[in-house]
Amino acid sequence: MPSEKEYRDMAAAALAKVPDAASEAERFQLKRAGAAYLKLASHRTEAAERAAAPKPKRIIPEKSPETKASGLITRNY
Repeated sequence: MPSEKEYRDMAAAALAKVPDAASEAERFQLKRAGAAYLKLASHRTEAAERAAAPKPKRIIPEKSPETKASGLITRNY
């Protein structure tokens, strides 16, 4: 599996070919390839940050005292 530096080099190579592209479709393809390589280069770092971050608290809606006391289940459709 390529390293972060190799992905950055591949992105730079793809973006360097853009001015020499023969058609608009080829330019677009090279730009997308460069962006994809940059995304892959930063993926490991972002994944490590997400894993280290604490999970957000679950939002639980508050129930009214009448509903709690009666044991009724209310659904909002």
